[in-house]
Amino acid sequence: SLNALAAPSAEVTLQGILTNTTCDVTINGGKSVLNVGVLKTSVGEADSDFSAVNAMSSTTVDMPVTLVGCAKGEEGNLIIQGITSVGNNQQDLFVATDSQTVGFMIEDKDNKRITNGSGTKVAIGADETAAQYTFKVGMATATDAPAAGSYSAPILVSYIVN
Repeated sequence: SLNALAAPSAEVTLQGILTNTTCDVTINGGKSVLNVGVLKTSVGEADSDFSAVNAMSSTTVDMPVTLVGCAKGEEGNLIIQGITSVGNNQQDLFVATDSQTVGFMIEDKDNKRITNGSGTKVAIGADETAAQYTFKVGMATATDAPAAGSYSAPILVSYIVN
């Protein structure tokens, strides 16, 4: 089959992280999959899981992040990186491929949405070498008619210390 996007060249974004910490990061208790649940495809109706387009679903789950082996009193930022939907200009709808319009949103403890490459400040106690932080995760859609199906989105959670 002929690919409409075929070209003699292609681009890729390289991404990497530098940090100054000894912390080990564990997400979701070490489990590689966080199941957010089964939701309805309707948007903005009385029984909808989605109140609006680009809004996090009313059904959410906790995503605990544990830091261990850190320096006492260390302060840094937990940041989240991943692919975001081109249908969502805020870069806070995490998806498997950027053309998808259904994916996942992540919020911090203050209900502030996490955008790609950002996160939240986490400090290790003065006499502690470990800490825990819990993000909230829900599904979201960039369209008012999301397609039924199974969705996933790979993300990377890192603890960045300067």
